[in-house]
Amino acid sequence: MEIKYSRIPLNYTTIQTTQSRIAKGLLAIPVSLLDWFPKENGTIYLVSRNDSIKKHSFTAYSSSTRECRIGGMKQFYADNQIKDGDELVLQRFDNDTFRLMPETTFSRQYQQSISLLETCQDDETVQQTLKETEKLVNISADKILENEFIKLANVSGAPERKIKETKSISKRENVPLYLRRILQSVYEGKCQITQFTFLMKNGNPYFEIHHIIPEWGNHIKNLLVVCPNIHAQFTHTNTVPYFDQEDGWLRQVSFNGTLYNVFQKIDVLHKTFTKEVHY
Repeated sequence: MEIKYSRIPLNYTTIQTTQSRIAKGLLAIPVSLLDWFPKENGTIYLVSRNDSIKKHSFTAYSSSTRECRIGGMKQFYADNQIKDGDELVLQRFDNDTFRLMPETTFSRQYQQSISLLETCQDDETVQQTLKETEKLVNISADKILENEFIKLANVSGAPERKIKETKSISKRENVPLYLRRILQSVYEGKCQITQFTFLMKNGNPYFEIHHIIPEWGNHIKNLLVVCPNIHAQFTHTNTVPYFDQEDGWLRQVSFNGTLYNVFQKIDVLHKTFTKEVHY
């Protein structure tokens, strides 16, 4: 087994295929993954992307072959044009139910889901897109959003904030809905300075988002989850921000000479994503 950096903001597991097993329509399960699979011969179930379930014969490592393997894979290999050395993403749902997907398909579909999320214009579409992404990656929506937060934090440089013209009135662009959802999930709607929030009638926490440098755009480091009182102080008091020199996160802010610390969730998150490649 080898640990490699993931190209997408997810941690996942893959099995590398071999030509000899492809030709036989088998998938050999590496010894490093034996704990994921049943200890006796029998049947396991593979879930497709459209949620259909297919039975496959299963040979346990304890059998006379001394090899753990899944049979009946010829159609899967043919449908997905699997070649020697290709990696299959393995997801486990329970003791005998799994999903296999070519890594290229898995990565492409994830990126498509996130691209769709970035363009969502209403909460209902955000919810539906996240639900579909949950099914793909087999992790919670909150974890998906947290991972996207980490990815966006690593994007270098803040874009200039756009100006929108509305009936001859100039107005700076708002924060996209998907970024609001990421920040709501990561900070649970709590002000990064006071930790205050309250629940609205719809059950969601109330929060506002402040652009630390108003002229800069929607880079995650330029956005701050705040309560209304703090937002007003940013607007109306003598404000002095203090950024760290290494990464550019806002660490403290002074309102009329009173200094406050700023909580940054990035400090407590694991910032790299890896995949386990099993041979």
